[in-house]
Amino acid sequence: MIKRAVYLAGLRLLLPAVDSLHGSGLDAKAEHALLRLLRRHRCLGGVLRLFDAGGTAAEYAFGQAGPGRPAEPGMAFRVASVSKMITAACVLKLAEQGLVDLDEDVNPALPYPLRHPGAPQQAITLRQLLSHTAAINDGQAYQQGIVTGAPASQVLAGDSFCSHLPGDRWSYSNLGAGLIACVLEGKLGKSFEAIMQETLFAPLGVAASFYPQRVTGPLADAARVLPPSRSPGFDAAQRRAKPLTGADQPDPERHYTLTQGNCCLTVQGLHILMEALVRPGFLRADTLTMMRRPVADFGQRSAHLKQGLGMFELNNPAISALPLYGHQGNAYGAVHAAFFEPRAGRGMIFLSYGASEARLAFLADIVADLLALFYGEGAWPRTA
Repeated sequence: MIKRAVYLAGLRLLLPAVDSLHGSGLDAKAEHALLRLLRRHRCLGGVLRLFDAGGTAAEYAFGQAGPGRPAEPGMAFRVASVSKMITAACVLKLAEQGLVDLDEDVNPALPYPLRHPGAPQQAITLRQLLSHTAAINDGQAYQQGIVTGAPASQVLAGDSFCSHLPGDRWSYSNLGAGLIACVLEGKLGKSFEAIMQETLFAPLGVAASFYPQRVTGPLADAARVLPPSRSPGFDAAQRRAKPLTGADQPDPERHYTLTQGNCCLTVQGLHILMEALVRPGFLRADTLTMMRRPVADFGQRSAHLKQGLGMFELNNPAISALPLYGHQGNAYGAVHAAFFEPRAGRGMIFLSYGASEARLAFLADIVADLLALFYGEGAWPRTA
């Protein structure tokens, strides 16, 4: 709480970043409320889309997407942890096709053991990895591994497990989510990128990749608001200039750094993917129900969030009278959110270059405020 208070105090000293909106769909009062919200949270720039059964209900671009680069709706963003929900959609499609089993032991698919040291005979499953109940921890071994490129077997030999056992309770883990790619590669004998393209992106007609080098259009940077920096934490040009090696070959030892946050796509691409999660079609109705059904609560991290398979259930009457489902993403200063209300089929996508990272609980303040703005009673821009 002290760190949060200091952060918020520092945030108030910064000048508001966004000065105008470019788009349509909201009335003048709602546009003013949105602009004030973005300025209050010191948003540097990004895009927002609201959609419902009638298609796009409102869309706006605002501010920058990098130094001297205005944000625009056709721009791709690295969507950080929203990637986990995108990955889950692919895994569930593979499960429908009988190519993976959510509840079988993943160990035989991997070239190294994935076992909790406190329960070496207990299986760890895809369902547990998707729901952060595999008792895997983002320790120093993981933090160092994503910098040095250490193999997964070495990372798992370090401080990568929780004190509790698999299945006991929820513990959010980027490493656990990242290992999903390794399991899929070992199980199917294809690269994770190829699996995503063949199973999810191509069937839905979505241009997306877990490698920035393969994004053909403009790609947004990401930068911290506080402390401010002269250069982006995620520099799209630099990332795209890196050699693209190993993307098309399965490598369960190295590909644990993709699924947790590396997906790059536009607001339109994410809209298409979310439509596939709102109503049956791409996935069966029973699969969508299973995906949304809470597996675990967030404990002390949040009183209003529960964990489904690759997505959150948000139950907060101060935000929405009905439960919302989706995921947020936070990385390099960028804050993203993709949530929907399935009964009316109303969804919100927010992708940013950078914004305040303040949070009272697990959900970022700016995400909670945006959801409250649009899912409050009578707030949706149209009734159809």
